[in-house]
Amino acid sequence: MKESISIAAPVSTVVGIVADLENTDRWANEAKGAEVKARGDDGRPTQIEVTLGAIGFTTAAVYDVAYTDSSVTLTCSGDGGRLIRESTISYEAAESGDGTELTMTSTMEVTVPVPEWGLERAMGRSARKNLASVKADAERA
Repeated sequence: MKESISIAAPVSTVVGIVADLENTDRWANEAKGAEVKARGDDGRPTQIEVTLGAIGFTTAAVYDVAYTDSSVTLTCSGDGGRLIRESTISYEAAESGDGTELTMTSTMEVTVPVPEWGLERAMGRSARKNLASVKADAERA
């Protein structure tokens, strides 16, 4: 699943919002909370536990986090078998005119029986809401 949005703010502002993982529940529709489990030498989270609520389930999943100047990537190797088998979420920001084009790419394998089309539709809807929230925050900053 891949979704993009144009944001009237610089790349650094947009990436700063996405990288604020301790407050991810402000802009990530399915996140109900986040707790930092490990930090890098620069103080940024390198591992977080996110409480997620989606498709009628609630679970806590641990994500490893990688950063570049223009991206944030979260990789989950599962949640103990409760809902998520595997998930990768990547936010990539690129200069575009006077602003930023933010692209969210997401893959997820779940442990519960959900039709692929239903999972894709739910992920797309969630991504569009998340991107709209990041846009609103970035354009207010």
